[in-house]
Amino acid sequence: MSDAPQVSHAALGDRIAGAVLAILALGAWWHSHTFVTGFMQPVGPGVFPRLVSLPLGVLSLYLIARPGINQRWPQKVALCRQLGMLLLLGCYAVVLEPLGFVPSTLVATVLLMRLFGAQWRQALPYGVLLGLALFALFEFALGIPLPDMPGGSG
Repeated sequence: MSDAPQVSHAALGDRIAGAVLAILALGAWWHSHTFVTGFMQPVGPGVFPRLVSLPLGVLSLYLIARPGINQRWPQKVALCRQLGMLLLLGCYAVVLEPLGFVPSTLVATVLLMRLFGAQWRQALPYGVLLGLALFALFEFALGIPLPDMPGGSG
């Protein structure tokens, strides 16, 4: 027997999740600096990704440093759901600028709700409501400009 400490599957899973989230936080922080701020605009579109990436980075470092809160490895269905969510959010980030905020968010929220078990009759109206509420929040309440749809007014 070796004296090396055994790493449980739960600790390994938490560390993998922490590493993935740390990479995501760094990527969001880096990409947020590519957003263009309009002339005389106090808050630009890069503020939100930076605000999200800071706590995400801290929490990911916590998962890496102090793993083992979960005492079980996710089952196949839960693991596929988590991977599907990461894939969906990655695709959302890719299509956000070319398609615009509203259509990208509507599709992403509906698919995310479906991924977690909502029926179409639940996911469609609530996805539309959530997408429009987020648009109103960012565009009007916070004054953060969002990517327009192709052919939309700039």
